[in-house]
Amino acid sequence: MASRRALSNILPAVFLAASLSAQPAAQLSGGGTPEWRAVSFTVENDYGFSDRYYTNGLKLSYTQSGRDFWTSRLQFALLDLFAPDGAQAYESVSVGQMMCVSSDINWPNPPERDRPYAGWLYAGFGAHVATRDTLDSFTVNLGVVGPISLAEDAQKLYHSIIGADWPMGWHDQIKNEPGIVLSYRHSQRIARGEIESLDFDAVASAALDLGNVITQGEARAFLRFGKNLPHNFEPNRIDYSSGNDVAWIPPEGLPDWHLYGFVGGAARFVGYDITLNGNTFADSRSVVPKWLVGEFMAGVSARYESVSFDLTYTLRTAEFNHQEHPVHMFWAATLKYSF
Repeated sequence: MASRRALSNILPAVFLAASLSAQPAAQLSGGGTPEWRAVSFTVENDYGFSDRYYTNGLKLSYTQSGRDFWTSRLQFALLDLFAPDGAQAYESVSVGQMMCVSSDINWPNPPERDRPYAGWLYAGFGAHVATRDTLDSFTVNLGVVGPISLAEDAQKLYHSIIGADWPMGWHDQIKNEPGIVLSYRHSQRIARGEIESLDFDAVASAALDLGNVITQGEARAFLRFGKNLPHNFEPNRIDYSSGNDVAWIPPEGLPDWHLYGFVGGAARFVGYDITLNGNTFADSRSVVPKWLVGEFMAGVSARYESVSFDLTYTLRTAEFNHQEHPVHMFWAATLKYSF
């Protein structure tokens, strides 16, 4: 218990240290990135659909223009090899947690072929370069899986507050292990225009996540439509590249508001997932992952001046062999303040 309390103090300290290490925002990228900062909080949950599989995710992020964090210097050294002249530079730091459970949390001993209980607690340090039509993100995620991730404590606390069923299977969760994920994502705007006073664009992206927590490739494509459509790229979902809050800022600045909807999908090509395969260096519960996982996503984004809110619905195909419920649904909500 003492180690869990220590870790819960360490990760917020890491978040603050990286943020405070930033120098004044006047030192910007060669493209003259406008001064900009944002704090966002994202929650993903299957509330209203089920209480199974990937059941909850939380992420608190701070993103700013510039390249002054000591934590992002390595990533910018790589991105600068390919960044076009005039690209805007952004950096981010985040803390997050995710939890996965079996198909029925009322079972004290879930079947061996059911999804293992697992948690992942991490800090992410990202660098991002954006143009009007491209975004490249390189992020390093460091953390822990197993009991020290505090996922069991978080779910039991939340369920006690809302009066939900008590999760019974956490004693069989995967074991403690340090984790790392290196993530690179390239996003490309492939079309943008206007139809009868409505803005629209189409965005595609490809990503590679590499580490002992997850190793996968991913391809996404979205169609967005609305008013005052911003030059951002990725929906506000929790992912490893952490470029969701980044948008290219035009010279004339941003309008006072935006409202748009989007629809799209993703294909994930999974090589290894510690929440399914089990621990890398120890024996633990495990199942056989599906190598191809599909997702359908739809959502809406609204902003007025400095405050924005995004809501996303995701339908995900089976992630492992013998999955009892072949389709999983969850929502994501993000509240962001820009300044």
